[in-house]
This record gives sequence, C-alpha cells and structure tokens, in this order.
Amino acid sequence: MATSVHPSAAKPQGRAPFWFLQTVRAVPAGILLQYLLAGLGLFHDGLFLGWHSGFGMALLLPIAAMAVAAWFGRQARPLRWWAGLLAVLYGIQTGLVVVGQNSGSGILQALHPFNGGLMLVVSLVLLAKVERKRARAIVA
Repeated sequence: MATSVHPSAAKPQGRAPFWFLQTVRAVPAGILLQYLLAGLGLFHDGLFLGWHSGFGMALLLPIAAMAVAAWFGRQARPLRWWAGLLAVLYGIQTGLVVVGQNSGSGILQALHPFNGGLMLVVSLVLLAKVERKRARAIVA
C-alpha cells in the first residue's frame, strides 16, 4: 500500500543559511571580546583601546549582515525584530562614543558599556532563537 505525503510536508523547513548561523554565533563572542579589550585597555595597556575601537568597527559587518538577512531573507524573517534592534543598538553604541567624546560628556560615554550589555543580551536572544529553531528542525 502506497502512502501519500502532503505536498507541504515534503518541503524542507526554512532554516537559516549556514553563514547566518555562524554570524549569530560570532556576534556574542565578539561583544565579549570587546569587554576584554576595553578592560585590558583601561587596566593594563592603553594600546588595547585602539584594538577595542577597531574591532568594534569590524563588528558592523556581521551585525549589518544579520539585519539585512532578517529583513530581506525569507528564512531569517522571524528574527527581524531582534536583528533590527541589535543594529539600532550598534548605531547608538557608536553614537554614544562619538557624541560623548566630541561634547566631552562623561555621561554619554558612561552609557557606552551599558549599551554594550544590552547588545550582548539581544545577541544572546538571537542565538537562543536560532539554535532552538535549528534543534527543532533536526528533531523533526
């Protein structure tokens, strides 16, 4: 006896592309590295603050790639809100430094690590959502 499979059941579940998964995994690690570089710059050698700044600018690439993929890619569309929030927080992060340094506002500069913590939380939520969806696809 032949069994029929419903056409929608035969389609593979939409999974995020491999590069998206690796990007979502790399961003929290990159943010943690930023904390380490900032701490080393403050308490060990000021040279690390230059590394902190350069690596912070490099984090724009994976964060922007996640946001673009979530807004325009079909598989990552459910993560639109979180990826967009992370991109906005990144923009605020750079703005806090630039405006804080140019205006001499210590308050704005003090918000920079707090905003980094928010970015870490959002990136970990993104990671949890992607890994949970990936685990469901493997089990199914």
